[in-house]
Parts: sequence; C-alpha cells; structure tokens
Amino acid sequence: MTDIKVLHKHGLSHHQTGPLRSSGYDTVEAVVQLVDAHRATVALSTLARLPGLGPRRVALVCTAVDSWRAGEEVPAP
Repeated sequence: MTDIKVLHKHGLSHHQTGPLRSSGYDTVEAVVQLVDAHRATVALSTLARLPGLGPRRVALVCTAVDSWRAGEEVPAP
C-alpha cells in the first residue's frame, strides 16, 4: 500500500490530505477507490461527504489521483 503522502507530489497539500487521513483513508489506493466511486455516482459520493472536503478540494483530490495514475509529478515551486 502507498502512503497518502505520495499525493503531495501530485499537487495536494497537507491541508488537502488531512481530511482524508483523519477519516481513515491513509493510502493512495483507498483514495483511488473513493475517487472512482465518486465519479461513478456523485450523488452518493463518500468523498464529497467527508468533513473538510468541499467541491474544490474534491476536484483537487481527483486531479491528484489522475496524476498519480499517470505517473506525473507536479514540480515543486
């Protein structure tokens, strides 16, 4: 399993992974499952209902997962 901190290399900040981690999603693979389920049924999405994740953060999480899947890293500023 891949630690969720890896998503920091794909554009997420600690503030954006914090709500995921505090809700028990501490691996990239668990977040990938959340994103896939979110995209399949947005109205019933667990990802969109997590405390601390509004629409903007949900979109950023989805983008980071796509980047991780593609093997792309976001360069550090």
